[in-house]
Amino acid sequence: MKNLNSLGLLGLMMGLILMVPGAGLAADSKNADPCAQHKDLDQLNLCRAFEIDKAKTAEQKKNRYQNKNHTTYYCSLIKDRELQKYCFAVASQTKSGCANLVDPKLEKECNDRIK
Repeated sequence: MKNLNSLGLLGLMMGLILMVPGAGLAADSKNADPCAQHKDLDQLNLCRAFEIDKAKTAEQKKNRYQNKNHTTYYCSLIKDRELQKYCFAVASQTKSGCANLVDPKLEKECNDRIK
């Protein structure tokens, strides 16, 4: 009877834990979005284009079928044409793409980011 009571109590506790959303789940800092602080959608997508891939390990980057590079996808979501051209130029690592930018500050930053 004592084993049955302790087993029932354990089952009750597990049921309560599973019913409460997020209970028992700790925030995983590895899966946290590094761009969550951006409120503007263009800045959010620009950040995601360059920061998401940095979180991957060398082994994950090597296996391109499981861990695809979505940089150009996030660049395509940017609505501001200048930022979008900047994003595509840096993503493709082409200096000629930087020359198409109208804003001189953005063009200088673009040239600095290309290796």
